[in-house]
Amino acid sequence: MSGVSEPLSRVKVGTLRRPEGPPEPMEVVPVDVEKEDVRILKVCFYSNSFNPGKNFKLVKCTVQTEIQEIITSILLSGRIGPNIQLAECYGLRLKHMKSDEIHWLHPQMTVGEVQDKYECLHVEAEWRYDLQIRYLPEDFMESLKEDRTTLLYFYQQLRNDYMQRYASKVSEGMALQLGCLELRRFFKDMPHNALDKKSNFELLEKEVGLDLFFPKQMQENLKPKQFRKMIQQTFQQYASLREEECVMKFFNTLAGFANIDQETYRCELIQGWNITVDLVIGPKGIRQLTSQDTKPTCLAEFKQIKSIRCLPLEETQAVLQLGIEGAPQSLSIKTSSLAEAENMADLIDGYCRLQGEHKGSLIMHAKKDGEKRNSLPQIPTLNLEARRSHLSESCSIESDIYAEIPDETLRRPGGPQYGVAREEVVLNRILGEGFFGEVYEGVYTNHKG
Repeated sequence: MSGVSEPLSRVKVGTLRRPEGPPEPMEVVPVDVEKEDVRILKVCFYSNSFNPGKNFKLVKCTVQTEIQEIITSILLSGRIGPNIQLAECYGLRLKHMKSDEIHWLHPQMTVGEVQDKYECLHVEAEWRYDLQIRYLPEDFMESLKEDRTTLLYFYQQLRNDYMQRYASKVSEGMALQLGCLELRRFFKDMPHNALDKKSNFELLEKEVGLDLFFPKQMQENLKPKQFRKMIQQTFQQYASLREEECVMKFFNTLAGFANIDQETYRCELIQGWNITVDLVIGPKGIRQLTSQDTKPTCLAEFKQIKSIRCLPLEETQAVLQLGIEGAPQSLSIKTSSLAEAENMADLIDGYCRLQGEHKGSLIMHAKKDGEKRNSLPQIPTLNLEARRSHLSESCSIESDIYAEIPDETLRRPGGPQYGVAREEVVLNRILGEGFFGEVYEGVYTNHKG
């Protein structure tokens, strides 16, 4: 068993013990902060270790700490690897463990905002923070070669998704290939013929387990002897590959079955009428797919996007509005929920930072334009007669697309003056965007009865 026992020994039962004592939290806390404002977040990440104590980081922060600071502190800690060059590719995801509810946290959100907006919806213990790679360079295969830590992290993330979502759906041959590639990568120092020895294979089954590499359904459908032979034969094809070569081969193989560099959302495009499409968002831009047999149609490149806004609608639906350079109107996308619109907005905003000229956020947050939402526009200083004169000068009387309705009150100075006092109108939420601007839901109260 020489040559294989050493690589396999790193995952023996003795190494699976929990570390002595709780891990020390990293601190992102000013000295003068109040105790009740301090939080400790448990952020989970992917690693090459089976030890649960090495797959998360405790970050001590405050309610004012921004999500970007949390991400940066973990990347700088060295826990996921050294010399990270593509820090802008990472994001933080909040996942509810008892449902499919997911929220991608914008870098400028604070910990307090996350708690007030999302965590309060469920018990705190049911939420999990995950460090994820979400935004990829357009030539990500080549770019990741320059950042080994990010390359391996994206691989671990993708392999985790594969085992959870795709492993039971791919063909038997692909499952064998992907499993053997991980075997070769994980045991990089193992001799190419090590698995040919029965004792070595049994050691692999007992100390590590085949569930880490191959779908359980596949193991149940094949006889043990037949399955072992198939693994041995497939492993020989990759026995000479280095770790990075195994990773790239894994990417290329899985890409034949799933989209590894983009996210797809089922939604509606609002273009006079609603068109149901699959919206594909990835390094190549924002594209629409109307059927699986057609090629995606490009709707916008990230460098063209000038603004991003999420608007809630009735019945939990929402609209994502994208301001496009050179376009006469916004690209409006109706989603099934506000959370989905916000997740799409974060994805697009991240790609705009990565690929566009604007390095700040393009999202128009409610907290930043709250004053505009809670008050009516300022009344113009020009009186009605002056406004009429100004409008007449700017528009042709013979225009085919413009007609002016005379205001009878202007002809009768003593006539009734119709109007609504500003203090009698309270604006609530935005319903959408009309021809002249935003359309609000509001309440009018006549205090005079």
